[in-house]
Amino acid sequence: MAKISQKTIDLIKDTADIVDVVSEFVPLQVAGKNMKGLCPFHNEKTPSFFVSKERQIFNCFGCGEKGNAITFIQKYKHLSFVESLNYLADKYHISVELDQYREAQNTSKNLYKANDLASKFYTLNLLNLESGKPALEYLKNRGFDVNLIEEFQLGLAPNKYTGLFNQLKTEYQPLELLNAGLINRNDSGDYYDLFRNRIMFPIKDESGRIIAFSGRVFGDNENPAKYVNTPYTELFHKGTILYNISKALPHIKANNRAILMEGYFDVIKAAKFGVKEVVCSMGTQLTIDQALKIREYTENVLIIYDGDRAGREATFKALKLLERAKLNVKIVLMPEGLDPDDYMNKHNDFLYQVDNNQIDQYDFVYTMIIDNKDLTKPAEIESCKNRLFDFFTSTSGMIREIYLQKFAADALVSFDTLTKDYQKYLIDNRIMQDYQRIIKHQKEIRIVKPKYREAERTVLNYYLQDESYRKKVEDRFKLMEIHDKDIFFILETIRALKDQIGEKSPLVLLRSDLSEAFRTKLDDLLLRKNYEYDVEDFESCIKQLEIQKLEEEINNLNQKAKLCLNEDDQPGYIRYTTDAFALKSKIQKIGKG
Repeated sequence: MAKISQKTIDLIKDTADIVDVVSEFVPLQVAGKNMKGLCPFHNEKTPSFFVSKERQIFNCFGCGEKGNAITFIQKYKHLSFVESLNYLADKYHISVELDQYREAQNTSKNLYKANDLASKFYTLNLLNLESGKPALEYLKNRGFDVNLIEEFQLGLAPNKYTGLFNQLKTEYQPLELLNAGLINRNDSGDYYDLFRNRIMFPIKDESGRIIAFSGRVFGDNENPAKYVNTPYTELFHKGTILYNISKALPHIKANNRAILMEGYFDVIKAAKFGVKEVVCSMGTQLTIDQALKIREYTENVLIIYDGDRAGREATFKALKLLERAKLNVKIVLMPEGLDPDDYMNKHNDFLYQVDNNQIDQYDFVYTMIIDNKDLTKPAEIESCKNRLFDFFTSTSGMIREIYLQKFAADALVSFDTLTKDYQKYLIDNRIMQDYQRIIKHQKEIRIVKPKYREAERTVLNYYLQDESYRKKVEDRFKLMEIHDKDIFFILETIRALKDQIGEKSPLVLLRSDLSEAFRTKLDDLLLRKNYEYDVEDFESCIKQLEIQKLEEEINNLNQKAKLCLNEDDQPGYIRYTTDAFALKSKIQKIGKG
Protein backbone atom coordinates (compact mmCIF):
# COMPACT_ATOMS: atom_id res chain seq x y z
CA MET A 1 0.00 0.00 0.00
CA ALA A 2 1.46 3.34 -1.11
CA LYS A 3 2.17 5.97 1.53
CA ILE A 4 1.15 9.62 1.72
CA SER A 5 3.85 11.72 0.13
CA GLN A 6 6.15 13.84 2.28
CA LYS A 7 5.00 16.86 0.25
CA THR A 8 1.40 16.28 1.41
CA ILE A 9 2.47 15.68 5.02
CA ASP A 10 4.41 18.97 5.04
CA LEU A 11 1.43 20.81 3.51
CA ILE A 12 -0.91 19.44 6.19
CA LYS A 13 1.54 20.45 8.94
CA ASP A 14 1.81 23.97 7.53
CA THR A 15 -1.95 24.37 7.00
CA ALA A 16 -3.49 22.78 10.11
CA ASP A 17 -3.52 25.50 12.79
CA ILE A 18 -3.15 23.97 16.26
CA VAL A 19 -5.57 26.42 17.89
CA ASP A 20 -8.18 25.83 15.20
CA VAL A 21 -7.83 22.04 15.48
CA VAL A 22 -7.88 21.83 19.27
CA SER A 23 -10.64 24.40 19.84
CA GLU A 24 -13.03 22.21 17.86
CA PHE A 25 -12.92 19.78 20.80
CA VAL A 26 -11.60 21.77 23.77
CA PRO A 27 -12.90 25.19 24.91
CA LEU A 28 -9.86 27.49 25.07
CA GLN A 29 -9.27 30.88 26.67
CA VAL A 30 -6.48 33.38 26.18
CA ALA A 31 -3.47 32.99 28.51
CA GLY A 32 -0.94 35.61 27.45
CA LYS A 33 0.51 34.59 24.10
CA ASN A 34 -0.95 31.11 24.50
CA MET A 35 -4.37 29.52 24.95
CA LYS A 36 -5.34 27.26 27.82
CA GLY A 37 -8.17 24.90 28.74
CA LEU A 38 -9.08 21.73 30.59
CA CYS A 39 -7.03 18.80 29.35
CA PRO A 40 -9.07 16.32 27.25
CA PHE A 41 -6.73 13.46 28.15
CA HIS A 42 -7.21 13.42 31.93
CA ASN A 43 -9.69 14.71 34.49
CA GLU A 44 -8.85 18.10 35.99
CA LYS A 45 -10.62 21.11 37.48
CA THR A 46 -7.91 23.73 36.96
CA PRO A 47 -6.67 24.21 33.36
CA SER A 48 -3.15 22.92 32.80
CA PHE A 49 -3.54 22.31 29.04
CA PHE A 50 -1.70 24.98 27.01
CA VAL A 51 -1.82 25.53 23.25
CA SER A 52 0.82 27.69 21.58
CA LYS A 53 -0.17 29.25 18.27
CA GLU A 54 3.36 30.60 17.89
CA ARG A 55 5.05 27.20 18.24
CA GLN A 56 2.09 25.15 16.89
CA ILE A 57 2.15 22.70 19.79
CA PHE A 58 -0.01 21.64 22.74
CA ASN A 59 1.35 20.67 26.15
CA CYS A 60 -0.46 19.47 29.27
CA PHE A 61 1.48 20.13 32.44
CA GLY A 62 -0.79 17.82 34.39
CA CYS A 63 -0.52 14.51 32.53
CA GLY A 64 2.43 15.25 30.22
CA GLU A 65 0.66 14.78 26.87
CA LYS A 66 2.12 17.00 24.14
CA GLY A 67 2.51 17.24 20.38
CA ASN A 68 1.33 19.01 17.25
CA ALA A 69 -2.00 19.15 15.38
CA ILE A 70 -1.49 15.69 13.86
CA THR A 71 -0.64 13.99 17.14
CA PHE A 72 -3.56 15.74 18.86
CA ILE A 73 -5.99 14.18 16.38
CA GLN A 74 -4.24 10.82 16.80
CA LYS A 75 -4.61 10.90 20.60
CA TYR A 76 -8.05 12.52 20.79
CA LYS A 77 -9.80 10.45 18.10
CA HIS A 78 -7.66 7.30 18.58
CA LEU A 79 -6.54 7.27 14.95
CA SER A 80 -3.35 6.05 13.29
CA PHE A 81 -0.87 8.56 11.88
CA VAL A 82 -2.15 8.03 8.32
CA GLU A 83 -5.80 8.24 9.43
CA SER A 84 -5.03 11.51 11.24
CA LEU A 85 -3.42 12.93 8.10
CA ASN A 86 -6.48 11.99 6.05
CA TYR A 87 -8.79 13.56 8.67
CA LEU A 88 -6.91 16.88 8.57
CA ALA A 89 -6.63 16.75 4.79
CA ASP A 90 -10.45 16.51 4.60
CA LYS A 91 -10.86 19.32 7.13
CA TYR A 92 -8.63 21.70 5.16
CA HIS A 93 -9.60 20.42 1.69
CA ILE A 94 -6.08 19.22 0.86
CA SER A 95 -5.63 16.68 -1.92
CA VAL A 96 -3.73 13.65 -0.64
CA GLU A 97 -0.81 12.83 -2.91
CA LEU A 98 0.71 9.34 -2.76
CA ASP A 99 4.37 8.65 -3.39
CA GLN A 100 4.98 7.64 -6.97
CA TYR A 101 7.45 4.84 -6.30
CA ARG A 102 5.75 2.23 -4.17
CA GLU A 103 8.62 -0.28 -4.29
CA ALA A 104 11.19 2.24 -3.04
CA GLN A 105 9.07 2.85 0.06
CA ASN A 106 8.76 -0.79 0.99
CA THR A 107 11.93 -0.89 3.07
CA SER A 108 11.10 -4.15 4.78
CA LYS A 109 10.54 -5.92 1.47
CA ASN A 110 13.95 -4.76 0.24
CA LEU A 111 15.61 -5.98 3.44
CA TYR A 112 14.01 -9.42 3.16
CA LYS A 113 15.14 -9.68 -0.45
CA ALA A 114 18.70 -8.57 0.40
CA ASN A 115 18.92 -11.21 3.14
CA ASP A 116 17.58 -13.87 0.78
CA LEU A 117 20.18 -13.02 -1.88
CA ALA A 118 22.91 -13.01 0.77
CA SER A 119 21.81 -16.48 1.93
CA LYS A 120 21.99 -17.83 -1.65
CA PHE A 121 25.47 -16.28 -1.98
CA TYR A 122 26.65 -17.95 1.25
CA THR A 123 25.19 -21.36 0.27
CA LEU A 124 26.85 -21.15 -3.15
CA ASN A 125 30.21 -20.49 -1.49
CA LEU A 126 29.81 -23.47 0.84
CA LEU A 127 28.52 -26.11 -1.58
CA ASN A 128 29.81 -25.15 -5.01
CA LEU A 129 33.13 -23.34 -4.72
CA GLU A 130 36.58 -24.69 -4.00
CA SER A 131 37.04 -22.16 -1.19
CA GLY A 132 34.08 -23.73 0.64
CA LYS A 133 35.57 -27.22 0.96
CA PRO A 134 37.25 -26.74 4.39
CA ALA A 135 33.98 -25.49 5.92
CA LEU A 136 32.01 -28.27 4.21
CA GLU A 137 34.40 -30.91 5.57
CA TYR A 138 34.09 -29.37 9.04
CA LEU A 139 30.29 -29.68 8.90
CA LYS A 140 30.42 -33.25 7.57
CA ASN A 141 32.77 -34.22 10.40
CA ARG A 142 30.16 -32.89 12.84
CA GLY A 143 27.48 -35.11 11.31
CA PHE A 144 25.87 -32.77 8.77
CA ASP A 145 25.22 -34.15 5.30
CA VAL A 146 24.39 -32.05 2.23
CA ASN A 147 20.65 -32.65 2.57
CA LEU A 148 20.67 -31.28 6.13
CA ILE A 149 22.82 -28.32 5.07
CA GLU A 150 20.42 -27.47 2.23
CA GLU A 151 17.35 -27.95 4.45
CA PHE A 152 18.63 -25.37 6.95
CA GLN A 153 20.24 -23.19 4.24
CA LEU A 154 23.67 -23.18 5.88
CA GLY A 155 26.36 -21.26 4.03
CA LEU A 156 29.85 -19.82 4.14
CA ALA A 157 30.89 -16.18 4.20
CA PRO A 158 34.09 -16.14 2.14
CA ASN A 159 37.31 -14.88 3.62
CA LYS A 160 37.16 -11.71 1.52
CA TYR A 161 36.88 -8.10 2.61
CA THR A 162 34.10 -7.21 0.14
CA GLY A 163 32.89 -10.55 -1.24
CA LEU A 164 29.18 -10.05 -0.50
CA PHE A 165 29.31 -6.27 -1.01
CA ASN A 166 30.68 -6.68 -4.54
CA GLN A 167 27.97 -9.24 -5.28
CA LEU A 168 25.06 -7.04 -4.14
CA LYS A 169 26.22 -3.47 -4.79
CA THR A 170 24.86 -3.45 -8.36
CA GLU A 171 21.36 -4.09 -7.03
CA TYR A 172 21.48 -2.29 -3.67
CA GLN A 173 22.75 1.04 -2.40
CA PRO A 174 25.34 0.80 0.41
CA LEU A 175 22.85 2.38 2.84
CA GLU A 176 20.35 -0.43 2.17
CA LEU A 177 22.99 -3.09 2.89
CA LEU A 178 24.01 -1.22 6.04
CA ASN A 179 20.38 -1.17 7.16
CA ALA A 180 20.16 -4.90 6.52
CA GLY A 181 23.20 -5.47 8.75
CA LEU A 182 25.13 -7.21 5.97
CA ILE A 183 28.00 -4.74 5.62
CA ASN A 184 29.80 -2.21 7.76
CA ARG A 185 31.84 0.95 7.20
CA ASN A 186 35.31 1.80 8.50
CA ASP A 187 36.67 5.18 9.62
CA SER A 188 37.94 5.86 6.11
CA GLY A 189 34.45 5.51 4.69
CA ASP A 190 35.11 2.17 2.95
CA TYR A 191 32.44 -0.54 3.03
CA TYR A 192 33.25 -4.13 3.97
CA ASP A 193 31.41 -7.39 4.68
CA LEU A 194 30.29 -7.85 8.28
CA PHE A 195 30.67 -11.64 7.99
CA ARG A 196 33.96 -13.13 6.75
CA ASN A 197 35.32 -16.70 6.91
CA ARG A 198 32.37 -17.97 8.98
CA ILE A 199 29.76 -20.70 8.65
CA MET A 200 26.46 -18.88 8.21
CA PHE A 201 23.14 -19.71 9.89
CA PRO A 202 20.12 -17.81 8.51
CA ILE A 203 17.74 -16.54 11.23
CA LYS A 204 14.08 -16.61 10.18
CA ASP A 205 10.86 -15.19 11.59
CA GLU A 206 7.69 -17.23 12.11
CA SER A 207 6.79 -16.81 8.44
CA GLY A 208 10.09 -18.30 7.30
CA ARG A 209 11.55 -15.02 5.99
CA ILE A 210 15.26 -14.49 6.59
CA ILE A 211 15.68 -11.51 8.93
CA ALA A 212 19.30 -11.92 10.06
CA PHE A 213 22.37 -14.17 10.17
CA SER A 214 24.68 -15.66 12.73
CA GLY A 215 28.23 -16.49 11.66
CA ARG A 216 30.34 -19.12 13.45
CA VAL A 217 34.10 -19.67 13.30
CA PHE A 218 35.28 -23.16 12.27
CA GLY A 219 38.43 -25.24 12.06
CA ASP A 220 41.62 -23.53 13.21
CA ASN A 221 40.18 -20.00 13.05
CA GLU A 222 41.63 -18.11 16.01
CA ASN A 223 39.07 -15.29 15.94
CA PRO A 224 38.18 -14.59 19.59
CA ALA A 225 34.48 -14.07 18.76
CA LYS A 226 32.97 -17.53 18.29
CA TYR A 227 29.75 -16.07 16.90
CA VAL A 228 28.95 -12.78 15.16
CA ASN A 229 25.28 -11.85 14.76
CA THR A 230 23.50 -9.33 12.58
CA PRO A 231 23.21 -6.10 14.60
CA TYR A 232 19.86 -4.57 15.54
CA THR A 233 17.89 -3.77 12.36
CA GLU A 234 14.33 -2.92 11.38
CA LEU A 235 13.69 -6.68 11.01
CA PHE A 236 15.91 -8.18 13.71
CA HIS A 237 15.62 -7.69 17.46
CA LYS A 238 17.83 -10.42 18.87
CA GLY A 239 16.10 -10.80 22.23
CA THR A 240 12.68 -11.44 20.70
CA ILE A 241 13.36 -14.13 18.07
CA LEU A 242 14.04 -17.86 18.43
CA TYR A 243 16.22 -19.77 15.99
CA ASN A 244 14.29 -22.37 13.91
CA ILE A 245 10.89 -21.06 15.03
CA SER A 246 9.39 -21.27 11.51
CA LYS A 247 10.36 -24.94 10.99
CA ALA A 248 9.50 -25.91 14.59
CA LEU A 249 6.02 -24.32 14.75
CA PRO A 250 3.95 -27.11 13.14
CA HIS A 251 5.73 -29.69 15.31
CA ILE A 252 5.28 -27.57 18.47
CA LYS A 253 1.54 -27.42 17.80
CA ALA A 254 1.31 -31.10 16.89
CA ASN A 255 3.22 -32.28 20.00
CA ASN A 256 1.97 -29.48 22.30
CA ARG A 257 5.47 -28.78 23.51
CA ALA A 258 8.56 -26.78 22.59
CA ILE A 259 12.08 -28.05 23.18
CA LEU A 260 14.58 -25.38 24.12
CA MET A 261 18.26 -26.00 23.36
CA GLU A 262 21.41 -23.87 23.52
CA GLY A 263 22.95 -23.84 20.05
CA TYR A 264 22.31 -24.07 16.31
CA PHE A 265 24.17 -27.35 15.94
CA ASP A 266 22.02 -28.90 18.69
CA VAL A 267 18.81 -27.78 16.97
CA ILE A 268 19.80 -29.02 13.50
CA LYS A 269 21.17 -32.33 14.78
CA ALA A 270 17.96 -32.91 16.80
CA ALA A 271 15.90 -32.48 13.62
CA LYS A 272 18.09 -35.13 11.98
CA PHE A 273 17.12 -37.54 14.79
CA GLY A 274 13.39 -36.83 14.43
CA VAL A 275 13.00 -34.22 17.19
CA LYS A 276 11.70 -31.22 15.27
CA GLU A 277 9.87 -29.01 17.78
CA VAL A 278 13.22 -27.52 18.78
CA VAL A 279 14.27 -23.83 19.06
CA CYS A 280 17.18 -22.00 20.65
CA SER A 281 17.97 -18.49 21.85
CA MET A 282 20.99 -18.03 19.59
CA GLY A 283 23.75 -18.73 22.05
CA THR A 284 22.68 -16.06 24.54
CA GLN A 285 20.72 -16.13 27.78
CA LEU A 286 16.98 -16.62 27.30
CA THR A 287 14.90 -13.43 27.52
CA ILE A 288 11.37 -12.93 28.84
CA ASP A 289 10.26 -11.90 25.33
CA GLN A 290 11.46 -15.24 23.97
CA ALA A 291 9.70 -17.10 26.78
CA LEU A 292 6.46 -15.25 26.00
CA LYS A 293 6.94 -16.07 22.31
CA ILE A 294 6.92 -19.78 23.20
CA ARG A 295 3.83 -19.19 25.37
CA GLU A 296 1.93 -18.05 22.26
CA TYR A 297 2.10 -21.60 20.85
CA THR A 298 2.29 -24.00 23.80
CA GLU A 299 2.25 -24.18 27.59
CA ASN A 300 4.84 -26.95 27.79
CA VAL A 301 8.62 -26.66 27.49
CA LEU A 302 11.46 -29.17 27.69
CA ILE A 303 14.91 -27.69 28.38
CA ILE A 304 17.83 -29.67 26.97
CA TYR A 305 20.98 -27.66 27.66
CA ASP A 306 24.59 -28.76 27.95
CA GLY A 307 25.33 -31.28 30.68
CA ASP A 308 28.21 -29.37 32.31
CA ARG A 309 27.97 -27.00 35.26
CA ALA A 310 27.59 -23.96 32.98
CA GLY A 311 24.74 -25.69 31.17
CA ARG A 312 22.97 -26.46 34.45
CA GLU A 313 23.36 -22.85 35.61
CA ALA A 314 21.92 -21.67 32.28
CA THR A 315 19.01 -24.08 32.79
CA PHE A 316 18.46 -22.64 36.28
CA LYS A 317 18.26 -19.08 34.89
CA ALA A 318 15.98 -20.11 32.03
CA LEU A 319 13.63 -21.80 34.50
CA LYS A 320 13.02 -18.51 36.30
CA LEU A 321 12.00 -16.76 33.08
CA LEU A 322 9.86 -19.62 31.82
CA GLU A 323 8.06 -19.75 35.14
CA ARG A 324 7.39 -16.00 34.91
CA ALA A 325 5.79 -16.72 31.52
CA LYS A 326 3.61 -19.33 33.29
CA LEU A 327 4.97 -22.28 31.31
CA ASN A 328 5.09 -25.90 32.46
CA VAL A 329 8.76 -26.87 32.37
CA LYS A 330 10.66 -30.13 32.51
CA ILE A 331 14.35 -30.77 32.05
CA VAL A 332 16.03 -33.52 30.05
CA LEU A 333 19.55 -34.42 31.22
CA MET A 334 21.75 -36.30 28.76
CA PRO A 335 23.36 -39.45 30.16
CA GLU A 336 27.09 -39.36 30.92
CA GLY A 337 26.89 -35.58 31.35
CA LEU A 338 27.20 -35.05 27.59
CA ASP A 339 25.79 -32.06 25.76
CA PRO A 340 23.04 -32.91 23.22
CA ASP A 341 25.26 -32.60 20.13
CA ASP A 342 27.93 -34.91 21.60
CA TYR A 343 25.30 -37.40 22.73
CA MET A 344 23.73 -37.57 19.26
CA ASN A 345 27.18 -38.14 17.73
CA LYS A 346 27.62 -41.22 19.93
CA HIS A 347 24.06 -42.62 20.20
CA ASN A 348 20.99 -43.11 18.03
CA ASP A 349 18.31 -43.01 20.74
CA PHE A 350 17.99 -39.24 21.22
CA LEU A 351 14.18 -39.23 20.75
CA TYR A 352 13.85 -42.02 23.36
CA GLN A 353 15.95 -40.02 25.84
CA VAL A 354 13.85 -36.91 25.24
CA ASP A 355 10.60 -38.76 25.94
CA ASN A 356 11.82 -40.91 28.84
CA ASN A 357 14.47 -38.95 30.71
CA GLN A 358 12.47 -35.92 31.89
CA ILE A 359 12.95 -34.36 35.33
CA ASP A 360 10.49 -32.14 37.20
CA GLN A 361 11.73 -28.54 37.19
CA TYR A 362 11.63 -28.18 40.97
CA ASP A 363 13.48 -31.46 41.53
CA PHE A 364 16.13 -30.23 39.13
CA VAL A 365 16.54 -26.90 40.97
CA TYR A 366 16.70 -28.55 44.37
CA THR A 367 19.23 -31.17 43.22
CA MET A 368 21.38 -28.57 41.50
CA ILE A 369 21.48 -26.30 44.58
CA ILE A 370 22.53 -29.01 47.01
CA ASP A 371 24.71 -30.90 44.50
CA ASN A 372 28.22 -31.56 45.89
CA LYS A 373 27.40 -29.59 49.05
CA ASP A 374 28.34 -30.98 52.48
CA LEU A 375 25.14 -30.44 54.47
CA THR A 376 26.95 -31.20 57.73
CA LYS A 377 28.80 -27.87 57.47
CA PRO A 378 26.90 -24.75 58.66
CA ALA A 379 28.42 -22.47 55.99
CA GLU A 380 27.30 -24.75 53.15
CA ILE A 381 23.85 -25.19 54.71
CA GLU A 382 23.50 -21.40 54.86
CA SER A 383 24.60 -21.01 51.22
CA CYS A 384 22.12 -23.62 49.99
CA LYS A 385 19.36 -22.19 52.16
CA ASN A 386 19.71 -18.70 50.67
CA ARG A 387 19.64 -20.01 47.08
CA LEU A 388 16.54 -22.06 47.88
CA PHE A 389 14.86 -19.00 49.37
CA ASP A 390 15.79 -16.96 46.32
CA PHE A 391 14.29 -19.43 43.82
CA PHE A 392 11.24 -20.69 45.69
CA THR A 393 10.06 -17.22 46.74
CA SER A 394 8.50 -16.88 43.28
CA THR A 395 6.73 -20.27 43.39
CA SER A 396 3.46 -21.17 45.06
CA GLY A 397 3.37 -21.59 48.84
CA MET A 398 2.68 -25.32 48.47
CA ILE A 399 5.75 -25.92 46.27
CA ARG A 400 7.90 -23.82 48.60
CA GLU A 401 6.77 -25.77 51.69
CA ILE A 402 7.47 -29.15 50.02
CA TYR A 403 11.08 -28.27 49.24
CA LEU A 404 11.83 -26.42 52.47
CA GLN A 405 10.63 -29.49 54.38
CA LYS A 406 12.83 -31.65 52.16
CA PHE A 407 15.82 -29.39 52.86
CA ALA A 408 15.15 -29.38 56.60
CA ALA A 409 15.23 -33.18 56.56
CA ASP A 410 18.37 -33.39 54.39
CA ALA A 411 20.26 -30.79 56.44
CA LEU A 412 18.97 -32.13 59.78
CA VAL A 413 17.58 -28.73 60.85
CA SER A 414 14.23 -27.77 62.35
CA PHE A 415 11.53 -26.88 59.82
CA ASP A 416 10.19 -24.23 62.24
CA THR A 417 13.64 -22.61 62.40
CA LEU A 418 13.91 -22.73 58.61
CA THR A 419 10.48 -21.08 58.28
CA LYS A 420 11.51 -18.29 60.68
CA ASP A 421 14.69 -17.74 58.65
CA TYR A 422 12.55 -17.50 55.52
CA GLN A 423 10.36 -14.80 57.08
CA LYS A 424 13.49 -12.88 58.10
CA TYR A 425 14.83 -13.30 54.54
CA LEU A 426 11.65 -11.72 53.16
CA ILE A 427 11.91 -8.76 55.56
CA ASP A 428 15.63 -8.22 54.87
CA ASN A 429 14.99 -8.50 51.14
CA ARG A 430 12.22 -5.89 51.31
CA ILE A 431 14.42 -3.52 53.32
CA MET A 432 17.25 -3.93 50.80
CA GLN A 433 14.89 -3.25 47.88
CA ASP A 434 13.61 -0.10 49.59
CA TYR A 435 17.17 1.02 50.26
CA GLN A 436 18.16 0.42 46.63
CA ARG A 437 15.14 2.42 45.44
CA ILE A 438 16.18 5.32 47.68
CA ILE A 439 19.76 5.22 46.40
CA LYS A 440 18.54 5.04 42.80
CA HIS A 441 16.21 7.99 43.40
CA GLN A 442 19.01 10.03 44.94
CA LYS A 443 21.27 9.27 41.96
CA GLU A 444 18.50 10.28 39.57
CA ILE A 445 18.06 13.56 41.44
CA ARG A 446 21.78 14.23 41.15
CA ILE A 447 21.73 13.35 37.46
CA VAL A 448 18.73 15.46 36.43
CA LYS A 449 19.61 18.60 38.34
CA PRO A 450 22.39 20.28 36.32
CA LYS A 451 23.14 23.99 36.61
CA TYR A 452 20.42 25.13 34.24
CA ARG A 453 17.75 23.53 36.46
CA GLU A 454 18.66 25.88 39.31
CA ALA A 455 18.86 28.77 36.84
CA GLU A 456 15.25 28.07 35.76
CA ARG A 457 14.08 28.29 39.37
CA THR A 458 16.01 31.50 39.95
CA VAL A 459 14.64 33.19 36.81
CA LEU A 460 11.09 32.37 37.98
CA ASN A 461 11.83 34.12 41.28
CA TYR A 462 13.26 37.17 39.50
CA TYR A 463 10.09 37.34 37.40
CA LEU A 464 8.02 37.41 40.58
CA GLN A 465 10.37 39.90 42.27
CA ASP A 466 10.27 43.09 40.23
CA GLU A 467 8.69 44.70 37.14
CA SER A 468 12.08 45.53 35.61
CA TYR A 469 13.15 41.89 35.78
CA ARG A 470 9.80 40.80 34.30
CA LYS A 471 10.43 43.03 31.28
CA LYS A 472 13.92 41.59 30.80
CA VAL A 473 12.61 38.01 30.99
CA GLU A 474 9.91 38.84 28.41
CA ASP A 475 12.46 40.40 26.07
CA ARG A 476 14.64 37.27 26.08
CA PHE A 477 12.06 34.55 26.70
CA LYS A 478 12.26 33.10 23.17
CA LEU A 479 16.02 32.67 23.58
CA MET A 480 15.57 30.37 26.56
CA GLU A 481 14.29 26.82 27.03
CA ILE A 482 12.50 25.95 30.29
CA HIS A 483 12.74 22.18 30.89
CA ASP A 484 11.07 21.90 34.30
CA LYS A 485 7.36 21.51 33.46
CA ASP A 486 6.21 22.87 36.84
CA ILE A 487 8.33 26.01 36.49
CA PHE A 488 7.17 26.47 32.88
CA PHE A 489 3.51 26.11 33.88
CA ILE A 490 3.81 28.57 36.76
CA LEU A 491 5.81 31.01 34.65
CA GLU A 492 3.29 30.82 31.81
CA THR A 493 0.44 31.39 34.29
CA ILE A 494 1.97 34.55 35.79
CA ARG A 495 2.96 35.80 32.33
CA ALA A 496 -0.70 35.50 31.32
CA LEU A 497 -1.67 37.51 34.42
CA LYS A 498 1.04 40.17 34.15
CA ASP A 499 -1.38 42.86 32.90
CA GLN A 500 -3.46 42.38 36.07
CA ILE A 501 -0.54 42.76 38.48
CA GLY A 502 -0.57 46.55 38.88
CA GLU A 503 -0.49 47.24 42.62
CA LYS A 504 -1.23 43.63 43.50
CA SER A 505 1.43 41.24 44.71
CA PRO A 506 2.39 38.81 41.91
CA LEU A 507 2.47 35.97 44.43
CA VAL A 508 -1.03 36.70 45.73
CA LEU A 509 -2.38 36.93 42.20
CA LEU A 510 -0.58 33.73 41.17
CA ARG A 511 -1.76 31.73 44.19
CA SER A 512 -5.36 32.71 43.50
CA ASP A 513 -5.10 31.29 39.95
CA LEU A 514 -3.17 28.08 40.69
CA SER A 515 -4.60 24.82 41.94
CA GLU A 516 -3.75 23.69 45.45
CA ALA A 517 -1.20 21.18 44.10
CA PHE A 518 0.61 23.87 42.12
CA ARG A 519 0.49 26.32 45.04
CA THR A 520 2.45 23.74 47.02
CA LYS A 521 4.93 23.36 44.17
CA LEU A 522 5.28 27.14 43.95
CA ASP A 523 6.18 27.35 47.63
CA ASP A 524 8.89 24.74 47.10
CA LEU A 525 10.33 26.78 44.20
CA LEU A 526 10.58 30.10 46.04
CA LEU A 527 14.04 31.22 47.10
CA ARG A 528 14.84 32.10 50.71
CA LYS A 529 13.50 35.46 51.92
CA ASN A 530 16.93 37.07 52.31
CA TYR A 531 18.13 36.07 48.80
CA GLU A 532 20.21 38.92 47.32
CA TYR A 533 18.66 39.81 43.97
CA ASP A 534 20.98 41.74 41.66
CA VAL A 535 21.45 42.33 37.93
CA GLU A 536 24.70 40.34 37.69
CA ASP A 537 23.13 37.23 39.22
CA PHE A 538 20.07 37.62 36.99
CA GLU A 539 22.20 37.93 33.83
CA SER A 540 24.20 34.86 34.81
CA CYS A 541 21.00 32.76 35.05
CA ILE A 542 19.60 34.07 31.76
CA LYS A 543 22.88 33.30 30.00
CA GLN A 544 22.89 29.79 31.46
CA LEU A 545 19.45 29.13 29.95
CA GLU A 546 20.37 30.71 26.60
CA ILE A 547 23.55 28.61 26.40
CA GLN A 548 21.64 25.47 27.33
CA LYS A 549 19.16 26.03 24.50
CA LEU A 550 21.99 26.63 22.02
CA GLU A 551 23.83 23.51 23.16
CA GLU A 552 20.71 21.42 22.57
CA GLU A 553 20.35 22.93 19.10
CA ILE A 554 24.01 22.12 18.40
CA ASN A 555 23.50 18.53 19.50
CA ASN A 556 20.50 18.25 17.19
CA LEU A 557 22.52 19.65 14.27
CA ASN A 558 25.37 17.23 14.98
CA GLN A 559 22.93 14.31 14.89
CA LYS A 560 21.61 15.49 11.52
CA ALA A 561 25.16 15.94 10.23
CA LYS A 562 26.05 12.39 11.32
CA LEU A 563 23.00 11.05 9.47
CA CYS A 564 24.03 12.98 6.33
CA LEU A 565 27.53 11.50 6.58
CA ASN A 566 26.11 7.99 6.77
CA GLU A 567 23.96 8.70 3.70
CA ASP A 568 26.81 10.31 1.71
CA ASP A 569 24.91 13.64 1.73
CA GLN A 570 27.96 15.93 1.65
CA PRO A 571 26.04 19.23 1.13
CA GLY A 572 23.75 18.44 4.05
CA TYR A 573 26.73 17.49 6.23
CA ILE A 574 28.48 20.79 5.44
CA ARG A 575 25.31 22.81 6.07
CA TYR A 576 24.59 21.28 9.47
CA THR A 577 28.19 21.39 10.69
CA THR A 578 28.46 25.05 9.57
CA ASP A 579 25.28 25.92 11.46
CA ALA A 580 26.56 24.12 14.54
CA PHE A 581 29.86 26.03 14.35
CA ALA A 582 27.94 29.33 14.14
CA LEU A 583 25.98 28.45 17.28
CA LYS A 584 29.21 27.54 19.10
CA SER A 585 30.54 31.01 18.23
CA LYS A 586 27.33 32.50 19.62
CA ILE A 587 27.86 30.59 22.88
CA GLN A 588 31.38 32.00 23.15
CA LYS A 589 30.02 35.53 22.69
CA ILE A 590 27.38 34.99 25.36
CA GLY A 591 30.03 33.67 27.74
CA LYS A 592 32.25 36.70 27.14
CA GLY A 593 29.37 39.20 27.26
